[in-house]
Amino acid sequence: MEGIQPAYIDDARAWEASGGTSMVDRPAELPAQLPAQLAAQLAADQLAPPWTMRNASAPVRQSSPAEEVQYLKGQFLISLNHEIRTPLTGILGMTDLMAETPLTAEQREYLEITRSCADTLYDTLSATLEFAALSAGDARAEQSPFQVIRALDAMAAEFETKTRAKGLDFELRLDRSLPELIAGDEVRFRRLISQLLSNAIKFTNQGRVTFTVRRSRELDASHEQLEVIVADTGIGIAPEMVERVFESFEQLEGGLARQYQGLGLGLSLVRELTRLLGGEIEVESAVGKGSTFTVRLPLIPADEALGTPATRNLRQGKPRILLVEDNKVSQMIVVHMLERNEFEADCADSGMAALKAASSYRYDLVLMDLQMPGMDGFEATHRLRRLPGYESVPILALTANSSSEFYELCRQHGMQAFLSKPVQPQELIQTVNQYLAVA
Repeated sequence: MEGIQPAYIDDARAWEASGGTSMVDRPAELPAQLPAQLAAQLAADQLAPPWTMRNASAPVRQSSPAEEVQYLKGQFLISLNHEIRTPLTGILGMTDLMAETPLTAEQREYLEITRSCADTLYDTLSATLEFAALSAGDARAEQSPFQVIRALDAMAAEFETKTRAKGLDFELRLDRSLPELIAGDEVRFRRLISQLLSNAIKFTNQGRVTFTVRRSRELDASHEQLEVIVADTGIGIAPEMVERVFESFEQLEGGLARQYQGLGLGLSLVRELTRLLGGEIEVESAVGKGSTFTVRLPLIPADEALGTPATRNLRQGKPRILLVEDNKVSQMIVVHMLERNEFEADCADSGMAALKAASSYRYDLVLMDLQMPGMDGFEATHRLRRLPGYESVPILALTANSSSEFYELCRQHGMQAFLSKPVQPQELIQTVNQYLAVA
């Protein structure tokens, strides 16, 4: 089975087949306007990719039909994921930008409905793909530092708005003594809590939703846990249904007249995410009185996990960020998010353009798309790391590919974090601030 093939290799072979000079076996021709230092570095390299999925000299093992089907299924899901997320990023981003312009009451109502529908589509897509990866055993939890209190505050603010829009009360009980930075998979952590809160709001028609996060009261203090409790006053779950609600595609009610819509993946995804993060989940419920879901996860301070204390880098002036993105709509949206939060941003629409920009200015952080024509994000990151001053500059993947395979490849090729499109403004700014603080 062949490994992942960078897009620029296909382009190069097509060029060679048409009579052009080989770009694969010999150094590529370089634009004359490139700085001498960068041109020398690129000319010294052969355009073979810096990673190898298998040893090229090793014999190729014949794939079984089942393996071939599994491979094709995976490639289909990756392509489908990318092709849906990319336009969805544009829809969500442009509705956010439009919401900041003067609108009539009628226009704002229509815009909010559009945004709500797009959010529903995004949530369904994310839950389905995440569940497919978890069920296949392809997912791996990351261990990176993140600001847990800031993440929890952001999620609480988002879901308080949704709760009150339904006429419910919302209460946050957050232990402010939690470590500033903990080690874990922030993306999966957020998704787990989002699923729990969404489920509570969905099945509660009156009363309140209470969101509690604290250190667990364990007797063994050397193994602290983070305890997340989501309690509601909703419809509740019958005792005989408690185990079934964690099964995939299970619903409390069925048929065409069911009151609560959805795929039935919410709680099954919660259970799988909890397992992936090394935790456990419990539920207490009574019909007509509500439900309480308790998740306990390992609580590991980031300095303990990484072996070094977290430090802050205090910069003078606005941080300057390089966005490497070939999609013009995505460029517009991300640049607006950054500039609205007091960052300066420059855009590069290809890997080669990113190298040219980075060779003339040292950026504080780079946001890197992965799938680009000519030179993909992995190759561009590899070459950026070899430029003077870029050995430790944070490079964050910003891509529509959300599979665990891409998570792992990002880590292997020098990227510190992985942001999946469509990225929410709060998530983007929080992650950027986090990596600027410890760079």
